[in-house]
Amino acid sequence: MKLDLTRLPVGEMVVGFLIVSLLATFILAFTLVDSGSDAIEDVVTDVTSTAISDGAEIVMGDNFFDSNDMTVEAGDTLTFNLTNEGAAVHNMHIAQPDGNYSDDGVCALDGLDPCSDPSAVTSGQTGVLEWEVSGESGAVIAFRCDFHPDEMTGTLTVQ
Repeated sequence: MKLDLTRLPVGEMVVGFLIVSLLATFILAFTLVDSGSDAIEDVVTDVTSTAISDGAEIVMGDNFFDSNDMTVEAGDTLTFNLTNEGAAVHNMHIAQPDGNYSDDGVCALDGLDPCSDPSAVTSGQTGVLEWEVSGESGAVIAFRCDFHPDEMTGTLTVQ
């Protein structure tokens, strides 16, 4: 018995394979999109304000603070322990209660605004920022990294 290749339904097999492949791709894509919704909910949950007490640990990465929305108590004196886990230089600079930064450019330890010590925390280095919470209850005070002022920002809400 000889095999006649001209009689095989090759065209139908190719079309069938393409249809099955497209169907599998769409099913897989929608399954992955659906499973990603849990990750989105986790991110939204993490954005909630974190109550800060003395000795708070804050990690600075490229280009973010791991805690960028914090709640503090009026009148408290706080120490922020800063760790730079990024490759770039970072710092933490807290604005005045009116939202303005008195120090132009990189804050200075002897400046008017609370500033990390050192004022330039290099990769792998740690720093500290001591701050007496100013502002009345309900005030929202901004902070930033002076080296990345548009990307690394956050708020301190006074209770």
